[in-house]
Amino acid sequence: MANGTIAFDTLQTSGQITGTAKSLDTDFVVNGSAKTWCQAPADNASITSSFNVASLTDVGTGNNQVNLTNNMSTATSYPSGCTNNNNGVDNGDSAPANSSGANSASQYENNMGYVNSSGNMVVSDYANFSFSIGDLA
Repeated sequence: MANGTIAFDTLQTSGQITGTAKSLDTDFVVNGSAKTWCQAPADNASITSSFNVASLTDVGTGNNQVNLTNNMSTATSYPSGCTNNNNGVDNGDSAPANSSGANSASQYENNMGYVNSSGNMVVSDYANFSFSIGDLA
């Protein structure tokens, strides 16, 4: 069986289920959809579930590095984000605080924690979920 290319600019549903056909420009699929996501437990020792993630590295307390299966085009071509499962708000501390950013085209790093009553981020190991969007190489 030969491999080939199918070229098209728009995807369209038949509308059989909803009764209304819907269209989507393929640029949205290529440029606007999630390219990776990763769910990890608090110890960052494993991956609970993922998409386009080869491995997860525990960098330190509250910090993990997501290593991609398929690289992004450049380190600056994609944003990433993360959230954690810290439900505890006590001693005047606020809800979870997180930061995420690309280290290279093949990995991004997440920092998990919370902001304390003094306004400082306190890193801590929490179960977490992260994602990236952008263009693949």
